Amino acid sequence: MRFPSFVLFPALLLSAASPGADLYKCVAPSGAVSYQSLPCAGNSRQAWVQPVKAEVAPAPRAQAGRVRAAGPPGRGRAAAATVRQAKPRQPGAAQKRRMRCEKARREADALRDRLWNKLDFRQRSDLDAKVARACGR
Repeated sequence: MRFPSFVLFPALLLSAASPGADLYKCVAPSGAVSYQSLPCAGNSRQAWVQPVKAEVAPAPRAQAGRVRAAGPPGRGRAAAATVRQAKPRQPGAAQKRRMRCEKARREADALRDRLWNKLDFRQRSDLDAKVARACGR
């Protein structure tokens, strides 16, 4: 099964993990183009070779309000379990507004995704107005 080059090109860029790896563009006698990490076969013409730089993944961001799983040093897992069972705080007025706004946005986005080709301008404007009212704009 042959994949189009626009599918293989990003996959090859992501799969090249070794530093100093090269990406080859090969053109077959029939005119089919392929991108690969190995040199071109004998009957294919090499169009170009590009060095591939290894991308470093960004460090994951710490979540706010996250509870440590280990607990204080010197205590067992039981102490860590009691830390996790803190009473949840009741949302304040600002947090309730933010939650209401996010809910309205999610519902509007879901409706747009589901009915993207059936909504007319007025219906889309009504959705935007509903989100604006919920977000207090």
